[in-house]
Amino acid sequence: MTGNDSAVMKETIDLFLHQLIEARADMDFLLGCKNWGELSRLAHKIKSSALVMGVEQMADEMKELELLAKDSRNVDEYPEYIASLNAMIDLVEVELRPYLKD
Repeated sequence: MTGNDSAVMKETIDLFLHQLIEARADMDFLLGCKNWGELSRLAHKIKSSALVMGVEQMADEMKELELLAKDSRNVDEYPEYIASLNAMIDLVEVELRPYLKD
């Protein structure tokens, strides 16, 4: 996807990490507001980015959350999905941050 261009790779990683950091706060906010439609859209956005970056577990879980929130089903499970996402964000950050260094 990046053509082995290190600058493009760094930019892609940086954008992905920024998106995840923003998503962490947004997920909590949307959960608190019980805004399931926006939660579904955010889960879809994260899913798509995670697929591009090869983070399959994150993509799979966000797909599940996306579909559940779209129909406001199993609302009591949403905090578990968000907790799992937050744990994965922590792991992804640890693994990808070194690639941003020169």
